[in-house]
Amino acid sequence: MSGRNANGEGSVWKRKDGRWCAAAYLPVVTGGRRRVVTYGKTRQEARAKLRELLDRAERNIPATPANLTVATYLTEWLTHIRRHVRPSTYAGYESNVRLHLIPRIGKKKIARLTARDVRLMVDAMRADGRNARLIQYVHATLRTALEHACREELVTRNVARLVRIEAPTPLNPREPLSAQEARKLLAATHGQHLDALWAILLMLGLRRSEVCALRWDDIDFTAGTLRITKSVQRVDGQLREMPTKTRRSNRTVPLPPRCRYALADHHRRLQEAHGNGPGRPWPPTGYIFGTRWGTPLEPRNLTRMFGKLCEHHGIRRVPLHGLRHTCVSLLLALGTHPRVVMEIVGHSAIEMTMNVYGHVNLDTQRAALNHLDDELSG
Repeated sequence: MSGRNANGEGSVWKRKDGRWCAAAYLPVVTGGRRRVVTYGKTRQEARAKLRELLDRAERNIPATPANLTVATYLTEWLTHIRRHVRPSTYAGYESNVRLHLIPRIGKKKIARLTARDVRLMVDAMRADGRNARLIQYVHATLRTALEHACREELVTRNVARLVRIEAPTPLNPREPLSAQEARKLLAATHGQHLDALWAILLMLGLRRSEVCALRWDDIDFTAGTLRITKSVQRVDGQLREMPTKTRRSNRTVPLPPRCRYALADHHRRLQEAHGNGPGRPWPPTGYIFGTRWGTPLEPRNLTRMFGKLCEHHGIRRVPLHGLRHTCVSLLLALGTHPRVVMEIVGHSAIEMTMNVYGHVNLDTQRAALNHLDDELSG
């Protein structure tokens, strides 16, 4: 049975196995045109797909190369995005593609990849015992890659977006330090070699990569400000200076008196270590918290140092990044406007400040409810 149309109008016909086919000529990215065939269970479905093909042809949307596999596309995509994302981001993408996406769905044609294929991949990862966080990252990598494919008109929709991935729940969520615990940390580190570092992490909410990149010329002692413009990360086995996480992370913040005094004391101790007496001042140069060889501190070492510090002084252990959470939470609890907090810590969106970092502990809740009780008891 045949239902072929005139030239340029495509055609619809029924195969011997009962499936309906639709075909039309579409432009291809390499130039020229090629015949694209699609299938449907009924004549009506096939005609609907033919209309989609003809619409693509009329809008000059190129057809996906017939033999383009997911593996080939992902490899090409990685090559393209390498210069557009941070090294740590690229390393995560590359690992997810090489270890998970290509082995599981790499042989499939990208134009025929379905939401069911993605869902089956996710189910197989769960069955293999992969943790929820890894599955979330792998799915996010595929979703990002297919979004790029949509922009290049290689696929008509991002099928990864149709598969729902539940965000993993932290097993042991830890609240940031309370004001009392923060005071204990500052008292415990006062006068020590890196007391200025801990004060800056706690009071200004810097990321560990940012504090490792600080140089003396980033400080304006006269104006009382600190400029954050770079980060330090390990890339290909070496520590390198990199841009900050986002453009909004480039910021200049005021230095509270405690931080200013701690930095001045830190500079004085460095002068003494260099053998410079009062009459021979050593101009502040290089990294503020660098090694004796003039190189920046290893960010991962800060995490280990913080763990030992908490253990030695009996301070409740939180992740080093928890000091950033502590800064945001304490500022919000003091009534600081979220927009101001956002600028201090360099968030790209105020929702991040409020929803992710704006922890409200029991003491803050109790104070708020006690205040309400007082009002209602009036």
